[in-house]
Amino acid sequence: MTVRTKNILRTTLRISGMAFAMLLVLVLFTGIFWGSRHFVVQQHVIFYDDLPAKFDGYRILQFSDVHTGTFRGGRENDIRKMVEIINKQQCDLVAFTGDLVNRESLELAGLRDVFKKIKAPDGVYCILGNHDYATYSSIPEKAQKADVDRLLFDEKGFGWTPLNNEHVKIRRDNEYIIIAGVENYGNPPFPQYGDIYKALKGVKKKDFIVMLSHDPSHWKMQIVPNTSVQLTLSGHTHAGQFKIWGMSPVSLKYKEWSGIYKEGTQVLNVSEGIGGYIGPFRYGAWPEICVITLRKIPDSMLKDQKK
Repeated sequence: MTVRTKNILRTTLRISGMAFAMLLVLVLFTGIFWGSRHFVVQQHVIFYDDLPAKFDGYRILQFSDVHTGTFRGGRENDIRKMVEIINKQQCDLVAFTGDLVNRESLELAGLRDVFKKIKAPDGVYCILGNHDYATYSSIPEKAQKADVDRLLFDEKGFGWTPLNNEHVKIRRDNEYIIIAGVENYGNPPFPQYGDIYKALKGVKKKDFIVMLSHDPSHWKMQIVPNTSVQLTLSGHTHAGQFKIWGMSPVSLKYKEWSGIYKEGTQVLNVSEGIGGYIGPFRYGAWPEICVITLRKIPDSMLKDQKK
């Protein structure tokens, strides 16, 4: 290799290195100061042949993984903006699918009145995510359960209804759908407190069920093989808080990590969430609010499918 060739190679590598560093700085700057507060509303329409007729057009708003600690230190207005966007959608029901905090319930101080403003005609329902058990905090293990109790107390104070291995019926005249929720259930080391059998106790096989389960791994692990749950709503993955051209490194860990997935007649939606456990950074995987519209497949369409 000649001296001239070596010099050209060094220059090329130096320029490439500088360009990569500048690109990295740009991505970090965008993700921290713009991307982490660039809220988007994703619209999904899902058709079912067994949806009760009175619920045709029923709209469920899902938000997930707020990680309130992300928004402390001068970013509290981002939470207020999130609440405004949620209420603006005017959905029939709101479902929060876990990880309200990063480490402990103290993160909610000063924001409790803000979360209280989230409203929906059929209520706001919530479940616990892996971060909500205070295991990421520095408080003693004995105090962690008390912190979970405090978090649940706060959520009830917001006017939300926690569904910890429980379910409720949402009625329209003589018809209803089931909204069920389980505690966190994921692959180790994440907690496995979710109990689908307890959550669905007394539910009829023909009932239409919407299940809230924080970790999408639970869907294939237990929900699909053991239940007829038509729609499962999850979060947890954050889409890695980084997504480009529809791809994210988190897909190496989770088969279901963003958006809609189907297994037969069963559907899963994985929300990319709002906040972040790795700080206020999001690039491509913008803070997401999902609006899911349930539609009943018309008889004419069913007849066409059978032909």
